[in-house]
Amino acid sequence: MDMALLGLIAGSFTSIGAYTVLIGDNPVSKVTEHLYTGILSGYILAMNWDFIMRSAITKIQGGQYVYIISILMSLMLVTRLKPEWLWVSRYPVALTVGVGMGLAIRTSVLSDFLAQIQATLLPINNLNNIVMIIGTITATSYFLFTTRYGGPYKYINQTGRLFLLVAFGVTYGQTASFRFELVIGRLVDMLRSEVAMYTYGFLVIVAIILFYGYSTKRIPWYKGR
Repeated sequence: MDMALLGLIAGSFTSIGAYTVLIGDNPVSKVTEHLYTGILSGYILAMNWDFIMRSAITKIQGGQYVYIISILMSLMLVTRLKPEWLWVSRYPVALTVGVGMGLAIRTSVLSDFLAQIQATLLPINNLNNIVMIIGTITATSYFLFTTRYGGPYKYINQTGRLFLLVAFGVTYGQTASFRFELVIGRLVDMLRSEVAMYTYGFLVIVAIILFYGYSTKRIPWYKGR
């Protein structure tokens, strides 16, 4: 059995187990949750170790000894596990937060402010650009709380509110559509010819476990229902 097929079989089992939580908390969903959390933790650990090797240790071995500082500061973060050494970890945390805030402020100004203004400066040569310009201006005007709600501003405010509602609706529709695509994608993989037999077997096993647990009241799903 190759690794690709083994991955599809494992994905089929975890998908079925994860969806059993829809009928209540049960041992199958707990096993799936713990399995997924364990695999994810191992994957994150492996990825972080690979990042440390590529970004620091390999460069130190190549003669760039300045990266020893980053290794030492990373080790200082581990001191949080011991309460009396907690103060040591505050120095790398403070440095990381400060650098992160500096980079975030610069990125936010460029992407969330200047780029948004630049994207709105469109030529008025087609209907799409006109709608975009009107929607941006009126939606921004909706949040002007220092202006009296009346006169021409009342209609600008209502137009901006309409554009905002449309934007929120489109976002919600895209999110729901994306979730459906995920479910359909999982079903397609679970019902592939080489995996369908295992999927049906997992369904039968899970159904038997849940039926036995609920019928004998070994699974407290009936409480509060």
